[in-house]
Amino acid sequence: MKISLTTLISVGLFLIFPVLFLNAQNNNINSLTSISISPQAPAPATQAKVSLQSFSSDLNRAKITWFIDGQEKRTEIGLKDFYIQAGRAGRLMTVGAKVEFLDGSIDNREVSFIPAGVDLLFEAISYTPPFYKGKALNIKQGTVVVVAFPELFDENGRKYSTKELIYNWRSGGLVVASASGIGKNYFTYTGSIPVRDAEIEVSVSSLDQKVVANNSINITTTDPKIVFYENSPIYGIMMNRAIKSSVNMLIDEFSVVAVPYFFSAGYANTPDLDYTWSLNGQKVETQDQKNIFTTRIEKGAGTANIGLKISNNVRFFQYTDNNYLINFEKQ
Repeated sequence: MKISLTTLISVGLFLIFPVLFLNAQNNNINSLTSISISPQAPAPATQAKVSLQSFSSDLNRAKITWFIDGQEKRTEIGLKDFYIQAGRAGRLMTVGAKVEFLDGSIDNREVSFIPAGVDLLFEAISYTPPFYKGKALNIKQGTVVVVAFPELFDENGRKYSTKELIYNWRSGGLVVASASGIGKNYFTYTGSIPVRDAEIEVSVSSLDQKVVANNSINITTTDPKIVFYENSPIYGIMMNRAIKSSVNMLIDEFSVVAVPYFFSAGYANTPDLDYTWSLNGQKVETQDQKNIFTTRIEKGAGTANIGLKISNNVRFFQYTDNNYLINFEKQ
């Protein structure tokens, strides 16, 4: 039987093409299998999800084996998502996956990262009296300073100093370019109108961007408050005992000091704060400093309602009021 050269070539191509096509398909599978981690920069001791994705083969039918730092952890058909717990800050972690497809092809993927974190603390720039042990609160149109404390390490385990890192600050989702840059680990925020809570975000990274940490903080607003204290002629201001709602006047004269907690003010008697005192609903002028009110009784008995309204004449949404009853009896 005579076989032409053309026939031999045709048969040869027919036998070779399926092999070439299979290899091309396998290469295409491998090239389109991707691995990703979420979040992209896991913080120490937090959970992260590592995921596989392929656009040319069904991972649901593939045998997938997961590894952490080279140690096999779990094998399962279709296990596309694998949850891990990030280690300590500065310790390099590698998560790998071995994918065995039904056609016998194998794909290996891995992702490495260095856990990094950044803590955010804020301090409200608002008035509190001397020796106040609590935390100053943020009020409407108030100013706060947010400070970042990063925990970022290089591949050799050396901790980056604050001045070596790049800080990118966001307020309300918008980048604040003027506050961002190298070594800028603090952000000053002043509430705007309309009044709302503030969400401050920061992304901290090394110069080569190999290590990144992200965090955000929600800063809520509260109302300022007025607290009344007895101004004793013998003991001074009785800061250990606030006047709740009423007080009995047992002497001829009773003096009260009003403390404007959490206003945006450097001190209680600043010109930025207006004090309006009232006696039984009628406006009265103070006899002493504007944050001090003195009641004097000549004779008779009864009850008086002492009220006070404080407002900030620079930041108009900062205002509040309070009152107390004074019971007196004079023979």
